[in-house]
Amino acid sequence: MKVRLALRAADITESMASYRDALRSHQRAINSLNVYPVPDGDTGTNMALTLESVVGELESVEDPNCMAEVCAAVAHGSLMGARGNSGVILSQLLRGVADRLATAQEVGPADLAESLILASELADKAVVRPVEGTILTVARAAGTAAGQAAERGMALLEVVETARTAAAQTLSKTPELLDVLKRAGVVDAGGSGYLLFFDALLTTMDARPLPTPPLPGEPHGSSCDGLEKGVFEAHGTPVSKLRYEVMYLLDAPDDAF
Repeated sequence: MKVRLALRAADITESMASYRDALRSHQRAINSLNVYPVPDGDTGTNMALTLESVVGELESVEDPNCMAEVCAAVAHGSLMGARGNSGVILSQLLRGVADRLATAQEVGPADLAESLILASELADKAVVRPVEGTILTVARAAGTAAGQAAERGMALLEVVETARTAAAQTLSKTPELLDVLKRAGVVDAGGSGYLLFFDALLTTMDARPLPTPPLPGEPHGSSCDGLEKGVFEAHGTPVSKLRYEVMYLLDAPDDAF
């Protein structure tokens, strides 16, 4: 298959479907990494549900070749379908990408790099107290690396590969930045889910296969082990004795936001 030198609207739609598939297949593995901010083991599920909403929104786009319509569907679908903390942050990352790409008929290296940088900035603003060692750190590293690659004149495929490499390297270092991850022996769950976004883009660009999910007990995203244990024994404390989070769904017209 010929490598795509630019991305069109249909490619964005294809990438979102691939991203949904990747999150679904890695859902259990990502859930097993989820020890922060609450070890409730739902990060993979929430990210996958958010992408299900995006894909559903894309199916109703009137002109699938219109970048503006496709990007609007990505932004709206991710916002309305966001689930949990990870889903909300992911919705802001996707919104940043969509907002920047909406004005481009074809996505080139600079367009994609700028979209990843904007995505990181919006995600940071969505969190009251950003914490290093999370998906925010991974997204920032990916955006920075993509921007530097685009400035050096790299082709689109190289920009995506560079962003993915930076995201993976930063993900592997998250236990050094967040002590709860280090003690549980895992990398950040949200960052692991975001890494799959770049795999989905690469699948669209040159048909490389999506990564296969690890078997139970195998490392996911780094050399850390103890994945299943991490969810239930963070700090050596049963989940029932840890903090809890309260989530709710707000049903209101779009123009109320």
